[in-house]
Amino acid sequence: MKSNNPIVQEVIEKFMTVQKMSKILSSPNGSAIKGLLISGDAGTGKTHYAKLGVYDSVEEDDVIYIKGASITAAALYVKLFLAREKGKVIVLDDVDIIHKSKAELSTILDLLKGATEMTSGERILAWERATSNNLMRDLGVPMSFDFQGSIIWITNDKIVDIEKKAKGHWNAISSRFNQVPVWLNDQEKLMYTLYLLEEVDMLGKSCQIKEGGYSKEIISETINYIRTNYKFLNEITPRISAKIADLMESFPSDWKMMCDNQLMSI
Repeated sequence: MKSNNPIVQEVIEKFMTVQKMSKILSSPNGSAIKGLLISGDAGTGKTHYAKLGVYDSVEEDDVIYIKGASITAAALYVKLFLAREKGKVIVLDDVDIIHKSKAELSTILDLLKGATEMTSGERILAWERATSNNLMRDLGVPMSFDFQGSIIWITNDKIVDIEKKAKGHWNAISSRFNQVPVWLNDQEKLMYTLYLLEEVDMLGKSCQIKEGGYSKEIISETINYIRTNYKFLNEITPRISAKIADLMESFPSDWKMMCDNQLMSI
């Protein structure tokens, strides 16, 4: 992907960095750093490019993908066990990690630190409780094990907010995770979204949310609507473009009224 627009090209390079770093981290013989923290705006493409990198390195069966959950320390311990082998990747995509009680957050961060310890030898994770829980017993998860997989943490939380929540854990987390910030300003969001619509044909031949994509008329009208109303939209992202196009197709007579009524939240 390339653009003659320098602003768009800069955005493309940010996402290409996400893809490249996800690829090298996922490779069994790639990066010595086994943690990747991707922080950026919702709906702009972080997950898409991270997946491109991951699946360019490993098979789908080697990836444990967790999307939009509120994970407990016990559940994370089990997932890490299932992804413990070299060449396995666990992807935490928009998973609530930092908004936890103090004790739960501390345990989760300890697990993430242990799993990404910078060593070529064993990375032993232990469940520091008197007994295992039911899920661990059902799956035969031991009280300790050697983790040799990799972790990709994708979040809409800003790094500064993670640092505040993590407190004393942050220095260790920061040193163990490569960090890729992909925050965009409003101009970058607008120009990149229009680039995807006009040059990449994101809602047409390259559409990923609807088989066959949308009609040329709907795509053209979506572009016109965004150009006219971008100052009023709550967000200017590829995800918003898809929502507008879908409203047009589903409600051909009322879509504009429906979009106008929810401009600030669409």
